[in-house]
Amino acid sequence: MSETVNTYDVIIVGSGVGGLTAGLTLQKLKPEMKTLILEQHYAPGGYISGFKRKGYYFDSGAEGLVFTGENQVFKRALNGLGVNLQLLNIDPVEVLRYPDKEIIMHADPEKYIAELKEKFPENKNEIESFFDVLRKINHDYNSIVKSHLNPSFKELMKIVLTSPTMRKYAMMSFKAFIDKFITNQQLKDVLSIYCLWLGVPSDSIKAVSAGLIFFYPVFSGHYYPKGGMFTLAKKLADSFTEKGGEILYKKRVTRILTKRRKAIGVELEDGTQIKAKWIISNADAKRTVFEYVGMKKFPDRYLVKIAKRNQSVSGFSVFLGLNKDLKGYPSHIAYNLQPDKYIKDILQGKYDPKEVMIRIPTNIDRDLAKNGKSSVILLSFAPYEWENKWNGHDEELYEKTKQKYADKLIAIAENVIPGLSKNIEVKLVSTPLTYERYSLNSQGAWYGPRADSHRVGKRTPIRRLFLTGANTVGAGVPSNFFSGIDTAKHIANRFSASKRALRVLFPVISHLSFRARNRKAIFTPS
Repeated sequence: MSETVNTYDVIIVGSGVGGLTAGLTLQKLKPEMKTLILEQHYAPGGYISGFKRKGYYFDSGAEGLVFTGENQVFKRALNGLGVNLQLLNIDPVEVLRYPDKEIIMHADPEKYIAELKEKFPENKNEIESFFDVLRKINHDYNSIVKSHLNPSFKELMKIVLTSPTMRKYAMMSFKAFIDKFITNQQLKDVLSIYCLWLGVPSDSIKAVSAGLIFFYPVFSGHYYPKGGMFTLAKKLADSFTEKGGEILYKKRVTRILTKRRKAIGVELEDGTQIKAKWIISNADAKRTVFEYVGMKKFPDRYLVKIAKRNQSVSGFSVFLGLNKDLKGYPSHIAYNLQPDKYIKDILQGKYDPKEVMIRIPTNIDRDLAKNGKSSVILLSFAPYEWENKWNGHDEELYEKTKQKYADKLIAIAENVIPGLSKNIEVKLVSTPLTYERYSLNSQGAWYGPRADSHRVGKRTPIRRLFLTGANTVGAGVPSNFFSGIDTAKHIANRFSASKRALRVLFPVISHLSFRARNRKAIFTPS
């Protein structure tokens, strides 16, 4: 076992959006701090990363950003950290294809409402009433909460006292909210499509939260970084290192070192130990507690909290490079989706796909489309345990299982893009095991812990060990970003407090030490 000579103020485990933002915030607030990010992969970003194969670009996970329009909260925070993104508008936000109709989700509420009324004429009044309430919820919330995503206690109280609409629907589930206004089942499916963003059915989400999150792209826009989602990861990482931070890639943490229930450093896969005053884990919470630190170091109550948290859904993806230009298609397509039934089947361990989500990043950023070619990503939720964990114990059988379901998704997608299978130059497949290997999220979870699971805060029972990212706030790039800022600000404040304490105590300690030396000199026989 070797031990590095370097000691850092802060070590961050993982370079997902929460880890990158925590590091960047620390370096901006306290440039004198030494901050190190350790990443087991060869590139930063986690689920906001991306990759190329034979010239085709693919996003690894996230497919767009909300709250990033001009003067919107996420965009302002990025700019405040010195991260300037060129953003492209995703419009339409989504096109929903069913065997009997197509619904275009415009990035404009009036156009989207008109589209819904045209496709569901018998439900015109229901649609108007539904969106009237949504407008009121969004207006009341955004008029009070302006600088961040999660309201403070004071802001919550103001919302409760001043918004009767928010009070009325605060405890209602999104399913009950939709049922209150809408009678047509297919229209209910359309309006609940973005339950997919959290991976739980509509009866597991509060109406107000769903009204704010799911319809924000329609009311305020949905955006894509020029160059792909990896551009965001790279810009965060570059800004961090420019401000004095350090990132080491292909460095997998296997242990978080503690002494007397205080975090003091980490140990890498090769046995190298690196010491630090604070540790932030942007890694999976279960892995952090049970593997990196060890359950013996935590009180039983905290262990139960972590153990009881269910992991979110994982997924199955097919990445296709096509020698065909698909510029006539929208970039975001959902085919044949009935969100509640679909999600509940996956959560019950069932997998027989008859639906697919299609993403075409080359139709958002045309500079990614080289020589008239297209990148296509087919997405499907998938259970981690399916077919004996995808037959991952046997390499040949695992490959056959992957290709079997990849071909099935391609066949389903051909209902939208005829002849898709005839133009494939690149074909890559990811299963829940792939996502577990690359993200180190337990069970390959796409969103960390499930949205309806108990949340834990950034603090842990181990002194100077903190959590950030999906561990504390759940799904969503903006939420993970702001959790990184929150964790970093807490440590920066403690760093300042410790320095102030040293400045106060140092003269006292020096004086006492001087007196002790003098007393020793007086009473020591010559």
